[in-house]
Amino acid sequence: MFLSAKTPLLAVDIGSNSIKIGRLMGTPGKYELSNFGVMPLESESVIEGVVQDEDHVVDALARLVKAEGVDTPYAVASVAGEAVMIKKIKVPMMSHEELEEFIPQEAEQYIPFDIDDVRIDFQVLEGTPALDEHEFEEEEEKQEILLVAVQNEIIDSRSSVLTAAGLKPVIIDLDVFAMVNAINISRNLQDMGSVAIIDLGGAFTHLNILMDGVTSYTRDIPAGQDACTNTLMGKYELEYRESENIKVGAIPEGAEKEEVIEAIIESFEPIMDELHKSFEFFSTTSNSQVEQAFLCGGGAMIPGVDGFLADRLGVPVEIFNPLEAVRLGARKFDAQSLSQMAPMATVAIGLATRRFDYI
Repeated sequence: MFLSAKTPLLAVDIGSNSIKIGRLMGTPGKYELSNFGVMPLESESVIEGVVQDEDHVVDALARLVKAEGVDTPYAVASVAGEAVMIKKIKVPMMSHEELEEFIPQEAEQYIPFDIDDVRIDFQVLEGTPALDEHEFEEEEEKQEILLVAVQNEIIDSRSSVLTAAGLKPVIIDLDVFAMVNAINISRNLQDMGSVAIIDLGGAFTHLNILMDGVTSYTRDIPAGQDACTNTLMGKYELEYRESENIKVGAIPEGAEKEEVIEAIIESFEPIMDELHKSFEFFSTTSNSQVEQAFLCGGGAMIPGVDGFLADRLGVPVEIFNPLEAVRLGARKFDAQSLSQMAPMATVAIGLATRRFDYI
């Protein structure tokens, strides 16, 4: 297959507990799901976003790709965690060509990593367009830039896994941006004011707060739903998979439902505290309040978690289904199973909207 700007890419989301892959055919407004699959990973195969057991992860990905009958090698993946930094900065007005030279020099003061160990990208935020080459403005005028820096090690590791599984990585994105792409399939974030996207992952809770559709604040909180699983494992002396089942409603023998719910709520307290701090920080620095939150990730599948977050954060919380505006392809999908798994598919579906647009 020849790679072009219209070629649908295979989206690969490697999480702490599973790999999700997906592919969307068509164009915005007319997306069709052609592939989607999930493969569980052994415990500690991926820790804090970093692949630890490459052989196992490669094998799991290769088996999943084969099982799904994927007919393209071209893939898009994403990264997250403490190896990623996203920051909104202000720089003098200048052309895009000048920014490409200026940003790498300017970025060093904002990046908590050695500048030689990262890859840098940036985006001029809407409302502050860069000037054409020969336009001039007063020196005091600034434009806002979204600066992104990712450690080379995590990008190289993710690319290595895909390559070893027989794929050809052409784009490495960020989880927080993939989630925005997924929500934009069915919603117009530009008209929704200040919105929070919360991804309750295994090791991390990813937070992206947008104002009028533009990322304003991001944070990768180093705590996720695995804390809940570990709590249940210790409390009821169960294996990992059995504890995972408790989170979706399987009450262990001899336990009271209220007792289980209390244990789950208690395990989420550190995450709630950090989310609340982030909401307050955003409010103080932006003079704006979060008006709504979308919840996704594996943790969104825990019954009642949306109401719990809504009560604690003081905003309406919706469990997001990234497939609600996507047509199911000719292949036979189990619509009920897809609907149940939908929240954990958000990053993969967002990645699947990407096309190879660097030609």
